[in-house]
Amino acid sequence: MTTHAQRQGYLLPRVIYGNRGDLASRWALLRVLRTLGLEQVVVFRDSPEDVPEVGYTQVPYGRLRNLLPTKQGARLLREASHIIWGVGLDIQDDSSLAKLVYLNVLFDRYRRAGLTIWCLFQGAGPLKTSPGRWLTRRLLKRIDCFVARDPGTYQLLEPLSEPGTCLLGHDAIFLPGFTKETKADPCADSLFDTDQPVIGLNIRQWYHFSSNVIPYQFATRRYRERSMAEMEKLEQATQDLVRRLRDTFDARVVLLSAYQPDVQDWEDDLFWLLRLHDQLDDPDVRLADWELSMPAYFNLMSRLDVMIGMRLHSTLIALRHGVPALNISYTLKGRDIMMHLGLGEWVVDLEDFVVDSTCVFSKAAAILDDLQGQRARTANAVQRAVRMNQELLETLLKEKRA
Repeated sequence: MTTHAQRQGYLLPRVIYGNRGDLASRWALLRVLRTLGLEQVVVFRDSPEDVPEVGYTQVPYGRLRNLLPTKQGARLLREASHIIWGVGLDIQDDSSLAKLVYLNVLFDRYRRAGLTIWCLFQGAGPLKTSPGRWLTRRLLKRIDCFVARDPGTYQLLEPLSEPGTCLLGHDAIFLPGFTKETKADPCADSLFDTDQPVIGLNIRQWYHFSSNVIPYQFATRRYRERSMAEMEKLEQATQDLVRRLRDTFDARVVLLSAYQPDVQDWEDDLFWLLRLHDQLDDPDVRLADWELSMPAYFNLMSRLDVMIGMRLHSTLIALRHGVPALNISYTLKGRDIMMHLGLGEWVVDLEDFVVDSTCVFSKAAAILDDLQGQRARTANAVQRAVRMNQELLETLLKEKRA
């Protein structure tokens, strides 16, 4: 039997289904862990294509979002020393308290097993309810290190955390080496067979969250009906924006989902992007609705001239590849992250956009009018974030090994 003192190895058990943004952040984290010399790393995953080929052990998720791991997963948990709960946003109560309850149950189990818990490059918030704040405070007592991906997360969690355990970084996408792995895709190539500027665009389901007991995925019809009237206003504003980009710049607009198709239909952006595509009925408004490997998705994003994303990571992936990108922010996290990067004027609040799309159009126009200069500015912001994340992670691993 392996004793606690003999344990080695890091496990990444966080469940990600088809979310290209979270997959990209985890992808970057796994690559840099390999670069920094970590060999005994286990990744729980849905599909082998969701993980970079760095030689790490892969284990399929167990039942109940890995609360009940497979036999192999349970054995590896017993043999590990560290949990890396990496990337994404889990500590929040605007959709349901269920996620916070789930995390408390899971982290209690990890602590009883003697595992050190690191939450790396995570977001948090909002926390709108007293039970949500109580569950969060309880959860943070079980975490040995929490690296916040933005100042808003840090300011929310630092007062609730044990002293010295909460640190400020950036999203894991801003780790070194992330941009080295891209792969051309024949279908994506057809989007760029033009001299027109090519602008990526993403919108998502919103206005549906509330602090219900039942999570969204178990009552999708009710949640979607709740949001429909406001979503139609968002659709209208987006149509107006696309028409102005087409009329003013003769731009080709590519509609991009942040989800792999046919993985989680209830969360996929394609429902709304398809409606937008059909309503615009324009041959230069293209819908990227096919499956893309993660390297092919990165390649597509890297070839855009500008990205306009409502999903935060559709903005961040573009920025990481040097593409100027605007974020239509539906929560505080978008503004916090963009300001932390030094790109605060490249974010627009969702409600302002819905009232008048000019606020996004004028920012996109300013970027297109000085594309070379804005690319240089993007590269400088990215370099600063990468240096900060690299130094933070190297220090954390050095302290662990000491």
